[in-house]
Amino acid sequence: MNPKYLKIMTLLLLILCTASMAGAESSSKNSNNVAVLDYTEGGHNDTDFNANFMSEWWYQNGDLRLVAKDGEQKKIAFFVVMAHQESPELVDPDSGTQLSYLSTFYGLYPYGEAATHNFTRTLVPRSGIENYIKFHVPYLNFAYPDGLKRFYGSGSKGYMLNYSFDDMQLNLFFKPHVKKTVDSAVEPVNFTTYEYAYGKLRGSVVLDGKEYRVMQNDGYFDHMIPYTPDQATWQMETHGWSWSEVTAGRYQTIFYGVRSIDDGYDGYTYKHLTLINKHTGKVIAEYSGDEVSVDEEEWVNTVVKDRTVKRPSKLEISTSDLNISMNAQSVVQLDDTSLPSGQPIGFVDFMAFQPDNATIKYRKNLERGSAFYEYMVTDPGISASPLE
Repeated sequence: MNPKYLKIMTLLLLILCTASMAGAESSSKNSNNVAVLDYTEGGHNDTDFNANFMSEWWYQNGDLRLVAKDGEQKKIAFFVVMAHQESPELVDPDSGTQLSYLSTFYGLYPYGEAATHNFTRTLVPRSGIENYIKFHVPYLNFAYPDGLKRFYGSGSKGYMLNYSFDDMQLNLFFKPHVKKTVDSAVEPVNFTTYEYAYGKLRGSVVLDGKEYRVMQNDGYFDHMIPYTPDQATWQMETHGWSWSEVTAGRYQTIFYGVRSIDDGYDGYTYKHLTLINKHTGKVIAEYSGDEVSVDEEEWVNTVVKDRTVKRPSKLEISTSDLNISMNAQSVVQLDDTSLPSGQPIGFVDFMAFQPDNATIKYRKNLERGSAFYEYMVTDPGISASPLE
């Protein structure tokens, strides 16, 4: 072969390989320092899991100190969720059109003020769902149909959140500082959660028409997928769950506890606790099952659509060498009824933020910080149709 021709072909191949790597939206590196695309980042369909009902959502929270141009300072915390549900059961009863269910909700926790929240949902034709979510790609790209909310990016490059509702606007970039961790179970419900549990946020927040820059910040991101292969929705297979994220000093903890129908309020079929060094990004320890004790106290009753559910206002989680304590402060309540068929399923979700004095004690080290604490109760007695 002509040496000059060979040199040109080699150069073209090198350019193509470089362009391919640069165009990848999300990648990590294996032990040989070779980029690996992460297809857990993008959207999924029910058929990917042979599921009859599948939900999927991306969650971002943050604890921020803000400064305006005139020097005014504020401290706020927030969480945002963007979600979709897929099922062959999601059909318009009048037209027979196959539908996809989209929802988004948030909680805003200004320090020293009352928390606010909103839950928004819509149905779109399944044939057009990829106008809003990119599926089977190594990155996240979710644009809500109102054009005011978008979540996109990847763990390797960072995530951008643009989110507007009424007098609040978030324009934030989140860069994970830790390795991805995973929570996953088959019982009492199939689910997998991919977590980038600690990172930093930067950008701006607009409140009541006034813009603030983010000066100090901590954040958390995850991507959760629960599903069921049979006719029941995943909400009907579980009594609910408890989730918490505590950030204190050098540590961060993530707890997932899932209750079966038989567990009721009293126990957890699935328990998993992760302890992370937020400065190094490394997992210090993981605990599961009987290694983890959960103590919930000071229960509060809440009436939702003529039904009473309850939640704890104090939580302690412990292992042989780790103890975590938090209180459900500044609580927002989110209710959902899911199916256009009118199936009587739904949930009530309580999301709390504690700004300080949540504790992580690992061996002899005690750290104090903030906590996000979620307690969800599924409620099969709630029924309504998003088509109504």
